[in-house]
Amino acid sequence: MAHQLKPEHRTKGELGFTILTILLAGASVNFFILGSLGIIPFITYRDAILIPSVIAIVAIGIYSRYKMKRLSNRLVTGLWTGAVASLALEAIRIPGYAVLHWLPGDDMIMMPGAFLNGLASSPMALMQMMHSGAMTSMPQSVMMAVMISGAIYHFWNGATMGAMYTLFVGKGRWYYGIVWGFIINIGMMLAPWLIMMFGPFGIKYMQGYNIFVVALIAHLAYGAVLGVLARRFVKEKGSIDAPRK
Repeated sequence: MAHQLKPEHRTKGELGFTILTILLAGASVNFFILGSLGIIPFITYRDAILIPSVIAIVAIGIYSRYKMKRLSNRLVTGLWTGAVASLALEAIRIPGYAVLHWLPGDDMIMMPGAFLNGLASSPMALMQMMHSGAMTSMPQSVMMAVMISGAIYHFWNGATMGAMYTLFVGKGRWYYGIVWGFIINIGMMLAPWLIMMFGPFGIKYMQGYNIFVVALIAHLAYGAVLGVLARRFVKEKGSIDAPRK
């Protein structure tokens, strides 16, 4: 059993840094939301918010390692367990689109990759490109950039979702992770980009339940792995600002 930090190890200012880190972690998912709504163009968001948020999280991780051990443990644990849990999500998602065709292609890689590289300015513009075959006819170097950047974003998004969980919940019961996965999935089903392209919960795609079913199972798998790993590797019990033995 990992040694638990004593409550007095919570340092002054830690709550503020924790809240700041949670907000920074949320910058990843907001890339899709704000960009899809046209509030902030994807490229502008990438340069002004997304990349700086990554740098800031890394800086807080380095600083907290020496000054705020409790925050450091929760942040680092959340990031790596969230990335690992994303592999469980992929184990469901990839067969969902490659075998069952219940998902509209490799959307969680291709979509962010296209937005990050400025190939499409909106979900509807991207869908038109996909339907016209413009995406598949692009040079191999461009498609490689789309795939690499999309994969990096996808796993970073999974990592930050894991960090938000561990920063707020801490160890928690393992099944709290499943609840978190369910919440993430509902948020995705009501996300502006999904509603624009396939309706809420993906009801305009195939029989109407296909996207929801695959996404739900994938996010529950993500949450289960995250909950188990957080339970094992977060050192101290208690929620965001309530450390206890």
